[in-house]
Amino acid sequence: MNALYHLYINPLEKCNLRCRICYTRKSSPILTEEQILNFIYRYQKEHEVQTVTLCGGEVFALPYMTHCINILNQEGIFIQVVTNGTIDRLDELERPNFVNLIVSVDGLKDYHDKNRGEGNFNKSIDFLKKARRLGFHTEIFSIVTRQNLKQIDEFEKYINGMLGKTDITYHPRKPLNYLKQHPVSNIQGDVEGFDFLTKEELIVLMKTKKTFPPKTLGCYQISLMSDGKVYGCCEGFESIGTINDTIKHLIESFKRKLQKSCSNCIQPDFMCGMKEILNYQVDHDRD
Repeated sequence: MNALYHLYINPLEKCNLRCRICYTRKSSPILTEEQILNFIYRYQKEHEVQTVTLCGGEVFALPYMTHCINILNQEGIFIQVVTNGTIDRLDELERPNFVNLIVSVDGLKDYHDKNRGEGNFNKSIDFLKKARRLGFHTEIFSIVTRQNLKQIDEFEKYINGMLGKTDITYHPRKPLNYLKQHPVSNIQGDVEGFDFLTKEELIVLMKTKKTFPPKTLGCYQISLMSDGKVYGCCEGFESIGTINDTIKHLIESFKRKLQKSCSNCIQPDFMCGMKEILNYQVDHDRD
């Protein structure tokens, strides 16, 4: 199972920004470097680890993070970092070719800064430019609302002109049914000026662009969160265990959940809030 080669670790929920459409509670639990490394080393004894994705919160806000990445790179593990690109610690990373930086840029400057704060668009673009000069792998992760949906073509033209050909993944703003039912990630945030996509708009986006969740789902992986709970998905809400459980137990729990699924999603009743949308698309295609 390819998913077992990839671990997702969210060491903290806290962040240096206060984005207007953020949907996570900036809770206090923070994993230590020792906890992260110990979990990965224990996992390696049961199964090979090829890639670790680190996400927050803002992982570069953690003092130990670049040291941790360097250690894992030395072990031959490829690291992906999801970051807002406003904290530049790139010079502390020793093996740029072993790191992929997934930088959040939500559209053109005025829109991005309206959500993430004045001046942060330029910081993130400068971060991406420097990262490329230093030899890091880079891509962009962009949250989509009804407002910046209209700017996607212009946004892509700007990015490719400024940075060269760039891989961009579009993430529709979490639907209200996700925000209302998730036991932890259940903050609505501002709506005015950041409207949720309609079903029709969401379907067109998923059909025409690279999106997250991917069109065929299958984005599951063992995911360790800052509170020590482990899930089968980075947006999970049903724990498969804790950081203190044996790795064998976590893998078996992970596989059991997949065996019960018929939708290529480890949580078929939830699917990142997309169940209603995907069902709508199926019914629509039948008409």
